[in-house]
Amino acid sequence: MKLSKGNMKLLKFINENPGVTQLEIAQEIGISKGSISIFVKKAKENNYILEIKKEQKVKIHPTKLGKDIVLENTLKNLAGIC
Repeated sequence: MKLSKGNMKLLKFINENPGVTQLEIAQEIGISKGSISIFVKKAKENNYILEIKKEQKVKIHPTKLGKDIVLENTLKNLAGIC
């Protein structure tokens, strides 16, 4: 899964807010829950995130790979600034 800027933004948000729900992401970022659902499905298939059901809610957490991708992207962006 090649990450677009929008998908990278979603993955970064999940990294910064582990345990977030799809509804919380939609409310914070301002995109539809359907778009979030599609991203979550693809990101799970690529092992960027995992979902954990807790107290009747499904919480989304980054995997190590998801964290590494965000870190790599951040470093790449910082290198481009210098």
